[in-house]
Amino acid sequence: MNSATSRIARAIVALTAMLTANVGSSEVYWPPIADPPTGLQLQGKWVWAELITRDVGLAAEFYGRVFGWTFETFGPENDLETYTLVLANGEPIGGMLYDRSDKPTQKSARWVGLISVADAKAAREQVERGGGRTLVKPRKFGARGEAALFTDPEGAMFGVIRSASGDPEDWLGAENTWLWAELWADDPLAMGSFYQSIGAYELLRDPFPQARGVFHLASAGYARAGIRAKPIDVPSTWIPYVRVADVERIVSLARAAGAQVVMEPVRVRGTTAALLLDPSGAPFAVAEWPASPGDAP
Repeated sequence: MNSATSRIARAIVALTAMLTANVGSSEVYWPPIADPPTGLQLQGKWVWAELITRDVGLAAEFYGRVFGWTFETFGPENDLETYTLVLANGEPIGGMLYDRSDKPTQKSARWVGLISVADAKAAREQVERGGGRTLVKPRKFGARGEAALFTDPEGAMFGVIRSASGDPEDWLGAENTWLWAELWADDPLAMGSFYQSIGAYELLRDPFPQARGVFHLASAGYARAGIRAKPIDVPSTWIPYVRVADVERIVSLARAAGAQVVMEPVRVRGTTAALLLDPSGAPFAVAEWPASPGDAP
């Protein structure tokens, strides 16, 4: 296992206590998912992502340089209790929280995605019935709505949410916004079956000829996320993808801004993608996608 892969593994292992400490905090302000409200409920859509990190300032500087993201901070002067809203092209796409756990100061940051569900409590029952585990029970998070945090049977973390303001509309993300979420699993088929009931998904095989053993989770005519066998030796984990126009250029920018490149740009399934660790240790991927906004990924 190389050093970058080891860092991903350490990040995933350390995340449970970190997230539980942050999500359990009553002081954090949770802004709405959709602002202005949409009133939409798109079950199965990955609607949000939270970055939990020991250095929000470092992470914000990095993502601002690489993707042009901007940020709004809410909360008191105490940095541990603030919430940083992430905006891409002026639209909210996620948030950043300080790690409030007592873990050693290692690079153990992580992006955690949230799936839109009709009922967070019912999702918890489905998770536990399928062999997953509850980290944070469903509860209200201010203007955000009702949410919960789980691990699947292989230990990959994810959340669910019933948004109080509705979900973002259904279109393919623009450049420098979220494109895709992909689960790296030991048993992709078994994990596909696990997630099916949670997001009311249809489980489809990836249609690309070379993508054997790769599955899509689809709902309402959209492929929402993918599941594949792990390409490197790390614990099972969800990897978020950012849509970019030029992977080579973004990797160069990210490296100069302090990222570690785990997987150099490579042609895969008809596009180019790369895997990186941001300066605080959070893994993410970038990929080109030539389709126009409005098309399903």
